[in-house]
Amino acid sequence: MRLLVFISVWLDWGILQTTPASSPNKNLGFLFAAYLIVWLLIVGYLFSLSRRQKKLAQEIEMLKQMGQEKPIVR
Repeated sequence: MRLLVFISVWLDWGILQTTPASSPNKNLGFLFAAYLIVWLLIVGYLFSLSRRQKKLAQEIEMLKQMGQEKPIVR
């Protein structure tokens, strides 16, 4: 959340300092911010999928080991 606020403030300051109000490039900073946010979301989602996959692999290995153990007959 703080990253988004920082990017927004940075873009606003940069646009105010470098481009006049009539410039067609005045919204390029916001386009950059949108691309950055989308890529951060994609990377976060892929990281989440990676963690889930590792957790499932560990669980599968545990279940395999449990299946190989001899059952106790009473």
